[in-house]
Order: sequence, then structure tokens, then C-alpha cells
Amino acid sequence: MEETTVGFSRKKVFLPVMILLVLIVGALMAIKASVHKEAKLNSQPIEMVEGAEIPNFEMTSLDGTKKTISDLKHKVMLINFWATWCEACMEEMPSMVALREKYAAQGFEILAINVDENPSQSVPPIVNSLKIKFPIFTDKTNALSEMFDVHAIPLSVMINKDRKILMIESGGREWNDDEVHQMLEKWLKD
Repeated sequence: MEETTVGFSRKKVFLPVMILLVLIVGALMAIKASVHKEAKLNSQPIEMVEGAEIPNFEMTSLDGTKKTISDLKHKVMLINFWATWCEACMEEMPSMVALREKYAAQGFEILAINVDENPSQSVPPIVNSLKIKFPIFTDKTNALSEMFDVHAIPLSVMINKDRKILMIESGGREWNDDEVHQMLEKWLKD
């Protein structure tokens, strides 16, 4: 009889404690979901269509410096999401370097947003070997990738000085060719 009384008293204590724990865990999960939903609402993806305007977003450089896109002066800018492990990204990078070299004096800039896990280690050797002179920023939290609705890399978005989308290119391409030169020269005149 004593064993059943002890077992019954443990159940009397154990059951309310379990119910309380379940309620606490449920409340914490609800709070987390609410905060996550609010954060998502504050960083809505850009409407990725030609003519849409991108917001003035903040970025972090390899050395930890913060800048906004409006800090970078340009008439036309190519925003490129890339990674050192991405074969297509690395194949197109030399043509981007050449394109910037050809048109930088006319107001063209490239903004590279690297999505590597450890960009401070993986990016500098690439910068040195390809002689990259355009700014490179990181996206360690994937906030920029979410904002630009990046599903695959490379993803390139050409914008004008008013931050209006001129062109969207998903996948690698040869950037230093006649077709791009013609488009770029037209956009740089506007």
C-alpha cells in the first residue's frame, strides 16, 4: 500500500510539472515564431523584375566595415551574388573584372556579394589572383540573399543610379562581350 501511495504522490507532482514544461516550451515556440515572422516582414524580398526599385540596404565588407548601396557611387552597377566554390561564378569572374576595367571611368561599378561560409579566408586569394578591384561584401546571415530572392548562384542584377533594375541574369555568362557592351553604353549615357 505504501508503494502505491508513493507512486501516486510522484504522479501528483510529476504531472503538473510536465504540463508546466509543455506550456513553457509552447509559449517559447510561439514567441520565436512571432519574432521570426516580424523579421521576415521587415525584410521582404525585392520584386525581381526589370524596372523595380531596390531599397538602400546595408552590407558588411570582408574587413567588417558597414556600407549602404547608396555609399557606392555609380551610374550603373552590377550586383553579383557568388561564392568561391561555385564553378560558374569563378568562370564568369574574369569577364566581370575586364568589364569593370573597361567602363569604371564612365561610372560603372560591380558590387560582389560573397556567400561563402568563411569569406575572410576563401576570398582574398581569389581577389589577388584575379586582380579584383571592385568592392566585395559578405552575406553570412543570408539576409541579402533572402532580400534578392537568391535561389541559385551566380545571380547578377544590373541597376541604375536610381537603384532601378535594368537586367537580371541567373547563371553564369560572359560579361565582357559586344551585347553587354552595347547595353552598358546605352545605360551609362542615360
